[in-house]
Amino acid sequence: MESFESVGYPQRYELVLKRLKQLIEEKFKEGDKLPSELELAKFFGVSRATLREALRILEEEGYVVRKHGIGTFVSSRPILQSGMEELQSITKLMEKQGYKPHTRDVVVTKTYPNAKEAHMLRISPAEEIIKIERVRLAESIPVVYCVDRLPAKLFSSEFKFVGESLFDYLNDKLGIYIAYAISDIIPMLAEKNNVYKKLDLEKNDVVLLLDQVHFDQNDIPILYSSNYFSPKKFRFYIVRKRV
Repeated sequence: MESFESVGYPQRYELVLKRLKQLIEEKFKEGDKLPSELELAKFFGVSRATLREALRILEEEGYVVRKHGIGTFVSSRPILQSGMEELQSITKLMEKQGYKPHTRDVVVTKTYPNAKEAHMLRISPAEEIIKIERVRLAESIPVVYCVDRLPAKLFSSEFKFVGESLFDYLNDKLGIYIAYAISDIIPMLAEKNNVYKKLDLEKNDVVLLLDQVHFDQNDIPILYSSNYFSPKKFRFYIVRKRV
């Protein structure tokens, strides 16, 4: 049988890459160590140079992690994904992708904003806010740690958040529709603010902070949120159109 190596160079590493992906999906799980380069090269009937090129692309695409002197390991794959241009609740996003949303570690406090929170919500530092901290889970997997702040003046009585979606609560209980959001994306280490504990990560893991202000149809800031996502569990992408 013709080996992969006998196929023209532009195609041979691509064939190995395709077969490696199939092998990982069918035979290995997160954290498993792959066979050595020599074993894999022999298995596919290609040179080690061809195999290394396929492994390099696999690592770039997030399928594997290569540890010098130790070996190649299957990395975790994101279970959720969303386009950055889409604004929807995390609850709806989970449900659309077949996961049941859950919440844990909920802490609700009424407090005064710091300088940044007051600036983002366009309120006085003397005005109280409602601060909601919680961890959102897809089934039993923690995917995002949320810190939400709302002006307390929005609520005529005591704030009682029920359900999973804050967007739905604002719309159904208060008649407030979130029309758009302005967001900053900030990479940071998970050890900051003990985010790693919330999302079951390592201290030196990287998380993406989605820092955003949500506005209603009248351009009034309603919600200032800081959402910490693990790239291991949540993938963002952007659809770019030519202009």
